[in-house]
Amino acid sequence: MSAIYEAVVQGRPLEVIFIDVHGHFGPWPETVIPYAMDYGRIIAEMDRYGCDMVWMSTSNPGYSDDIRTKNDYVFDFAERYPDRIIPYCSLSANTPERNVQELKRCISRGRCIGVKMHVYRQPGYSVRSAFMQPMLEVLAEHRLVYMNHSLGSREDLEWALQQYPDLVFMAGHFDPAVNDLALRHANLRDCTCAALHYAAVEAEVKRLGRSDTMLVGSDFSLLQLGFGIGMVAYADLPEQDKKNILGLNALRLLQRTRWFGEVKWLKPLA
Repeated sequence: MSAIYEAVVQGRPLEVIFIDVHGHFGPWPETVIPYAMDYGRIIAEMDRYGCDMVWMSTSNPGYSDDIRTKNDYVFDFAERYPDRIIPYCSLSANTPERNVQELKRCISRGRCIGVKMHVYRQPGYSVRSAFMQPMLEVLAEHRLVYMNHSLGSREDLEWALQQYPDLVFMAGHFDPAVNDLALRHANLRDCTCAALHYAAVEAEVKRLGRSDTMLVGSDFSLLQLGFGIGMVAYADLPEQDKKNILGLNALRLLQRTRWFGEVKWLKPLA
């Protein structure tokens, strides 16, 4: 019997490393979440699930309100809980002239896992767009992560993967095509967020024959953490595969950063 499964069904915190890589923080103008800015509620939910860390981007990333203001919501939260909340710098195709400056400002504020972008309510763009290149160069220099709601065409993505081998690209939502490409490119990952089909994560690991391409995500705190962990905990998979997806794959990306050694962990990493 899976210890991870038993912990979830019994309502106990996980005892394995659990890092959710797709979170959001801040007010949402299109829906009402009265606790959207409540640090304590978010940390308390993480504690109930045994979630060691969440990689957080802004609410409505890149298409609502001033991007600097939105990023400061997340980075202020991370300053309060630096070992639990690791921010993405959210950027936008609506303000391409400001992106590099904003990214450097975010990195200067402290620990930053990389950039999160979206495609809603913005001019069309891809990882190959001219305005993206200086930003991707900064991320590659710092060996960080670039996550997007959609990574775009396979042709453009393969170009970027080869152009920036020190930068890890991550699809924001579950995408088997990305997993296929990740078998050939060590700097590509897929997030399990919104893997809505029954046993989707289980079937994908069995199809690929490996579990090192996927990292768990849940859209927390817009949604609750169970949205991400459930599809892994209930999967008919070896325990090691579950551990990889729930945290160890993210841990390997964190180890590439310059500040990894500063993080104080709730659980032993061995």
